[in-house]
Amino acid sequence: LIVNSIASLAAIALARHRSYEKEARAESAQQAEQLRVAVLDALAHAFKTPLTAIRAASCGLLEMGTLDETQAELAALIDEESVNLNNLCTRLLQTAKLETSSPVLHTEPVIVSRLVKDVVSDLSGTLKGHSIELSIDEQDTPLQGNRELLKMILTQYLDNAAKYSAPESSIDITVRESTSELLLSVRNHGSLIEMRDRERVFERFYRSSDARLNAPGTGLGLSIVKKAAEAHYGHVWVVSAEEEGTTFFLSMPKLHVGG
Repeated sequence: LIVNSIASLAAIALARHRSYEKEARAESAQQAEQLRVAVLDALAHAFKTPLTAIRAASCGLLEMGTLDETQAELAALIDEESVNLNNLCTRLLQTAKLETSSPVLHTEPVIVSRLVKDVVSDLSGTLKGHSIELSIDEQDTPLQGNRELLKMILTQYLDNAAKYSAPESSIDITVRESTSELLLSVRNHGSLIEMRDRERVFERFYRSSDARLNAPGTGLGLSIVKKAAEAHYGHVWVVSAEEEGTTFFLSMPKLHVGG
């Protein structure tokens, strides 16, 4: 009896010790994540100011019209890369905001068909050479959501489609709406995404070997898309097949968003 009692006490003590260890690791991981988000936010804000000055200077030089051809090319390169860096900082800020424990969305009524057409118009230069095929349920019922985040999701999907699809191939955008759900998809005809990569492409900084070879990128875009969808109580996934091409999906409820 004494031996059994001692063994039981030892087992209880060991279980408590393991429980405390798990709690300590969880708390440490949470603190590390909070620190990482704070650093991302601080760095992105710190880079924004000098990038704005660089962009203003490069635009000023180009508008002067006194540069020779080589100087104009260099100024244009500075301007283009400052825009790219500014977009990266914006993504880092979006990541920091969305990865807080409970992100607060500022929502408004959004008519998705209009949003899609606006994004396609904004990206007309980026999508040069790719024809856009639209199939949209023409509904005037607005979706309650964050317009900028929804715009960012579609922009990222279209940017990926343009980068990884065959030259001059079509990109298909489909929007289906019901009274309770929105389903948006963007399909391209290009390199396939292997089965083992289809879940991981939405992880932060993950890029498949084919993606690294075919186009430059940071591995941030799709991870922010996933966080933005989850903030709207939705989810994202990808389907890729040789005959059908690669299709990225967004599904989200039309009700209770922003509630």
